[in-house]
Amino acid sequence: MKSNRVIQIQLQVSTTVWQQMTEARGEAARLWNKMVKLHLYCRKRNKKWPTQAQFEKHFARKFRLHSQTIQALIGKFFANIETTRTNRANGDKRARYPYKEKTYFNPVWKGQHIKQELNYIMLPMGIDPHTRKRQLAISVRLPETIPQGKIVQAELAFGKLLLTIQNGIEVEKPKVEKVAASDLGSIHLGVVTDGTDSLAVVGRGLRSINQGKAKASAQISQLQSRCEKYSRRWKKLQATKRKILRKTQNQTHNLLHKAANEIVDYCQEKEVSKLVVGDITEINKNKRKKASRRLNQEMGLLSLGVFVGYLKYKFAAFGIELETTSESYTTKTCPACGHKHKPKGRQYHCPKCGFVGVRDEVGAINLLNKYLNKGTIKPQFLIPNGNVKYLRPVKLKNFAKRSSPTDTGQPSIHVLCAVG
Repeated sequence: MKSNRVIQIQLQVSTTVWQQMTEARGEAARLWNKMVKLHLYCRKRNKKWPTQAQFEKHFARKFRLHSQTIQALIGKFFANIETTRTNRANGDKRARYPYKEKTYFNPVWKGQHIKQELNYIMLPMGIDPHTRKRQLAISVRLPETIPQGKIVQAELAFGKLLLTIQNGIEVEKPKVEKVAASDLGSIHLGVVTDGTDSLAVVGRGLRSINQGKAKASAQISQLQSRCEKYSRRWKKLQATKRKILRKTQNQTHNLLHKAANEIVDYCQEKEVSKLVVGDITEINKNKRKKASRRLNQEMGLLSLGVFVGYLKYKFAAFGIELETTSESYTTKTCPACGHKHKPKGRQYHCPKCGFVGVRDEVGAINLLNKYLNKGTIKPQFLIPNGNVKYLRPVKLKNFAKRSSPTDTGQPSIHVLCAVG
């Protein structure tokens, strides 16, 4: 198995190239919107849903995108369709097929069609269906510090390029299978345990970043409400808001990568071959009581899906498998006697047998218990011992003061953020 690594490059390009990128993202959005409308048309009229091959044939040579880019976007669309279909079949009736129209969408290029010349890569474009002329390729300059390896995919986002690099090193899975489990949450991003020792990666820094972002955005929105929309003052405030969002996004990604690295190091140290995490799609499933606005905001900004994605590709580099499973009743069940009740606070107190433990460690232990016993939490099988090591992934400074509304708000284009 070959390991992949994703790096994020902030772009430093000319105005012409920036316009090319914007047009490519707009053309990708136009393709996505066409697929959404066609799929909706078939569903409403109870027609047989087209296959991916039929979509590829239908949309071929109709957009100013490379043929492989069109196929990659169609593949991503059908992956979303399949995920929604699976979730609905499993009882999640709120799962929706793609329905929102996009203004911009990230186009994707596969490695075999990406040309690399010295420190530049060329992202080819397709033939304009109206003029029948091939569009100029998008030229992006790479920094000198880019990791060595083969570029297998490029994704163009707003102001940045996401490259997937394969180092070509064959990774062998551990010979002895050892399973660990991790309970994901907001107070602690992840509490991972092998049944004996536990590691808790503190997530309060991420909550602080999200709260600071929400507060700053709300303050700017309040100032904008006093301005005429699209006035000079309104545009300056909007640029400031975008600048804050970009900064907090970079802080969030950095923190999540560092947190994932801590868990990877723990699994390597304990010689773990498989990590089991809770299925994050079940967090708000079958909730009877309506949550508060503050809790909804906190859960919406938690980025657990991104965190699990980082864990998955980082584990692949060391041959460690990541598996998701249902975490129902793992924080409510007493590991000593099996009694179920809803705990309060960060400590778990069992009213029946008197067991006391760390709530998140109890959740991780019960998740491991449930996986090893094929869906059943067996009392006395694994008992938390309170041996939890707490780590902060990064040392955060105070949330930076907002820039003055006179800032231009143009994207930062000179910083390289290599992750992994």
